[in-house]
Amino acid sequence: MSGIRTGFLRLRSASVVVGLWLAVAAATAATAADAAPRVVAVGDVHGDLPAFQAILAQAGLVDAGGAWTGGDAVLVQLGDLIDRGPSMRATLDFVMALEGRAASRGGRVVALLGNHEVMNVVGDLRYVAPENYAEFADAGSEKRRADAWEAVVALRKSRASRLGQPDPPVGPEERQKWLAAHPPGYLEQREAFGPDGAYGRWLRRRSACVLESGSAFLHGGVSPSLAEPLENLDRRVHEDLAAYDADRKLFVSQGLILPFFDLEETFRALREELAALDGPGNAESGERRRIYQHFLEWDKWTMNSPEGPLWFRGYSGWSDEEGRAQVPRLLAAVRAERLVVAHTVQPDGRIRMRFDGAVFLIDTGMLDSRFFPGGRASALEISDGVARAIYPGEPPRILQEAPAKKVAGLR
Repeated sequence: MSGIRTGFLRLRSASVVVGLWLAVAAATAATAADAAPRVVAVGDVHGDLPAFQAILAQAGLVDAGGAWTGGDAVLVQLGDLIDRGPSMRATLDFVMALEGRAASRGGRVVALLGNHEVMNVVGDLRYVAPENYAEFADAGSEKRRADAWEAVVALRKSRASRLGQPDPPVGPEERQKWLAAHPPGYLEQREAFGPDGAYGRWLRRRSACVLESGSAFLHGGVSPSLAEPLENLDRRVHEDLAAYDADRKLFVSQGLILPFFDLEETFRALREELAALDGPGNAESGERRRIYQHFLEWDKWTMNSPEGPLWFRGYSGWSDEEGRAQVPRLLAAVRAERLVVAHTVQPDGRIRMRFDGAVFLIDTGMLDSRFFPGGRASALEISDGVARAIYPGEPPRILQEAPAKKVAGLR
């Protein structure tokens, strides 16, 4: 009997200890949640540097001179800093410098990859404004363009000879056409975004998605077909970037392209080469054919796919029913309380909260004067579980007063 009583007392003592441990753990978790830094998220900038700096100043992150004033706050910029607008180089320089300024004062700047960052890295230059090339031009640009044209002529002639084709047109008219398509600053821009360029190195180190204080931040979104942990999605994007760099290096070594070729020029060269490989006497070219064909299947790469994290637009177009059916599974996959995305401009110029506060759409058309009439700069602030919208010249507006519902397994 005494042994039973002793065992009971031990069990009760253990339960008290466990109860105390759970209480302490709960209090610690609550304290950690309370101590989570203020997070400010900003969507697409598209080269509108003055508007970007102004909304950061209104959010209390920088002063009029661009110095960090946000303390231990975290700025998450969701990509698409560049293209369309007038300031490409200046916007990148500002954010790169702000990273260091914030870190020296206890804060953080988290700049994510958007589809336009990747487009510039890989040479998809459809949205590069003329002013952007001009930012990279210098006194040596014309000489570099003349030398580049001579290299193009040599490559075209060599390729035609190797493939048994007639001499390609390389006269004055063709030269002028090429120069018009490759303005001053083009070559310097391509070098700057290459693997060894100042912006290329920096961008290749950026994440595609990040979890901050329970919120998943990424440019496009997590699609149902890629409902995976954020680290998997980030790894996929960076594997694609590495594969692109390796393929390009191979194509240059094979004499198919020149280092400054854009994406469309690269595609044309590969299609021409594939056509030649399909001819007689090329039975042993299977591996080369596979590499070229894979490169041309561009929209299937995770970093370029409409379903990938940089391009997905579903949250803006889904009905309420579709979203409520899909979003809980997506949140569980990324182990987050909410998804914060940009990429798709909201037509009323306001941050949009959807699916019972599980998704925030924060691209409000910052570059309003030329591309997004009615758009404006904005920022989403998340502090102590409360989400607020910040707009120019307005007091912050509460969008979500209570913390989003925890998903299963989230700690």
